[in-house]
Amino acid sequence: MASTVNRRRFLMSAGTGIAAGTAATVAVSALASENPATAPSIPVPDAETKPAVSGESLPAPCCAAPKMIFACSGSADVGKIADLAARKLTEEGAGKMSCLAGVGGRVSLIMDATKSAQAILAIDGCLQHCARKTLRQAGFTTFEHLSLNDLGMEKGETPATEETVAKVASRGKALLLK
Repeated sequence: MASTVNRRRFLMSAGTGIAAGTAATVAVSALASENPATAPSIPVPDAETKPAVSGESLPAPCCAAPKMIFACSGSADVGKIADLAARKLTEEGAGKMSCLAGVGGRVSLIMDATKSAQAILAIDGCLQHCARKTLRQAGFTTFEHLSLNDLGMEKGETPATEETVAKVASRGKALLLK
């Protein structure tokens, strides 16, 4: 039911955007046909109308494949950290968190997206390395792997704090930029 509601909202939003764009085009065309010399122009946001802030990178083109992030969320403190770090990376635009269980279950939409990914990052909280093993068993061999143990975080000994999540997210971002 939730996916139906989300699809419905998306379609309604998309329809509204298309309708607004069409209405603007018709209005400008009508004004231009009345008096071409005074016809208004509608600025389209691009690199010229919206300069990039110094040090800020421009977003990837719409057709670029995303960088995929898979975290084994586990049942321990380090699993929670891995999950929160993957979500933080997604919020920051470093990549897109996806469903590790979907890879394990060979869900076609997730498998296809992962196959076309620009880069893949697996984040494992503990030494079982479930994210890495799941990706390998699904046939993915080229990906970056981040084990929280390599950052000195041990299962049952590392609380999920803003600092620990930030440390993992920072290392994950660096791996995605390789």
